[in-house]
Amino acid sequence: MSTSLEFLHYHVAEDPAVSPGENARTPESFPAGAAAPEFDAPAPIFTSNEAAARFYVDQLLRSDDRPALESLVEPERPERVPGLVFDGEQDLRAAGTRQVRFHQTSRNIPVFGSGAVVEMTESRELVSVNARLDEVTGVDPIESLDRAEVLARLARYTGSDLPPDVGVGATLTFYKDEDSGSWHLAWLFTEVPAEPPATGDETADDADEIRGMGPRPVPPSFDYLVDAHDGEILFCYSAVATALPTPARCVGIDENDDRQTFLGQLVDPGGTTCRLSDPLRAVHTYDLRFADLDSDPPVPRNPVEAPTSDFGTTNRAAVSAHLNASRVQDFYKVVLQRDGIDDKGMDLISLVNATAASMEPPPTLLNAFWWKRRMWYGQISRNGRLVSLSRYLDVIGHELTHGVIESTSNLVYATQSGALNESYADVAGVIIGNWYTAPDRHDVGTWDWKIGAGLRPDGRPLRDFEDPTRTGHPAHMNNFRALRPGELPSNRNDQGWVHFNSSIHNKAVHNLLTMTKNGARVFTVEDVAVLTYLAMARLTPRATFTDALQATVDVGLTYFGGDPDRKGKVDTIREAYRLVGIT
Repeated sequence: MSTSLEFLHYHVAEDPAVSPGENARTPESFPAGAAAPEFDAPAPIFTSNEAAARFYVDQLLRSDDRPALESLVEPERPERVPGLVFDGEQDLRAAGTRQVRFHQTSRNIPVFGSGAVVEMTESRELVSVNARLDEVTGVDPIESLDRAEVLARLARYTGSDLPPDVGVGATLTFYKDEDSGSWHLAWLFTEVPAEPPATGDETADDADEIRGMGPRPVPPSFDYLVDAHDGEILFCYSAVATALPTPARCVGIDENDDRQTFLGQLVDPGGTTCRLSDPLRAVHTYDLRFADLDSDPPVPRNPVEAPTSDFGTTNRAAVSAHLNASRVQDFYKVVLQRDGIDDKGMDLISLVNATAASMEPPPTLLNAFWWKRRMWYGQISRNGRLVSLSRYLDVIGHELTHGVIESTSNLVYATQSGALNESYADVAGVIIGNWYTAPDRHDVGTWDWKIGAGLRPDGRPLRDFEDPTRTGHPAHMNNFRALRPGELPSNRNDQGWVHFNSSIHNKAVHNLLTMTKNGARVFTVEDVAVLTYLAMARLTPRATFTDALQATVDVGLTYFGGDPDRKGKVDTIREAYRLVGIT
């Protein structure tokens, strides 16, 4: 039985204290608290979204009868929720609301995997709360082992010679074991260049078969939690899942032999040389010229250039990468109303023609991945020539969405949260891919449901949304693959089978896209894109499949707030997940 952090949930549509039809709860509607009975309690006045969010979490904690949650409220300071540290806020433009995100600390030490997401209206009235919080008990907050001692134990555990600077950034955190429910004070080491040792029967080949592509050709990078009292390795997971220049209209042949039109930039306003640098979308594309990633090559000084605005057939890989990255940017901007990968307008850098001799003999590299806040593309041999993986728009949508997840919910890349990380990336990949390539983007009956078609050695796709079993993946929780007791996530077990189990959630989303009522689709493509994106954005780092269902329901209650069939649509969401065993 899982004993994860306590789940605190609220949505205005499910609150009996709120009148039907009301889309938010006002601060005055909460109990007056310590006010004298002969006087009316003054309405709270909030000076910031953070202050309002803290007030609402405080009120909900006070009304919860679970001791672990009641204990989090500090009686002397009802205006604050102790231990909640402000992480940031985000406009949910598609829903017309704003959310504020916190993480929990106890005795000024962070609680691993904790989080609270508070959704409010523009006038700071409460819409919903989704939180994973808990009372830390039974653990000494003063460490017995220092960083250096724990680093030495970590080096012995991994069998690696770890440099001293690996431990410089290590921080203390409280960690709750989900199997036993026991609390630990742990040192959190991030981006450790060493993989966990092999355990159990699984091999790297098992995990590679599930992924469909080999491990990412980047140095090992893992986050480790090590008990600060006895040195036990508790948990680990992969750390890896500006004046405006003049734009120029460019053309070129992509990897599919199609002539494409896209925006670049004139190197000199008076000349003809063009670069693959789109100043409007902040998309820039570079050619690594088959540099080996094992040597950590620098980003070339300039993006790919051509003597005129016609890039011809000599830059197929770069043209495909540039075009498809621009498409992903456009989808997030127009459909999901997100300002780039980080929602702050960051530049999107793509690098084509990458190799990694430690993984695969150059010049081929069967991989495309998001790493160091950039997109990297390998290439495969097809019909006598090298073909870049930048041709696969669905794969690019998938990988860039890992960047979106990294800057929102930051789902831990292991076990169920890691499977959700992969699934939400798959969802974006299949929707974005069909948005631009399906015969009719609005009719899912015309869609191609495969992710990475033909990328497996036997010609199968990486994954199949319509029928995950075609690629050996599960379509129901009955076939969920869990780690054995005591087994830690690693590359050898695919970080707790994140790619394998992701297909269960993929199938739930396929149900959302295809379910009908009275002969018509219940949801539009845009509906499902918004539901899944906003649901992902409100999850906490160690979310479960059940959390994903609840988050999707919460988004639906808000998004369909003015729809007379709101209940029917929310019931359909629950049914889509129930059909794959997620309740």
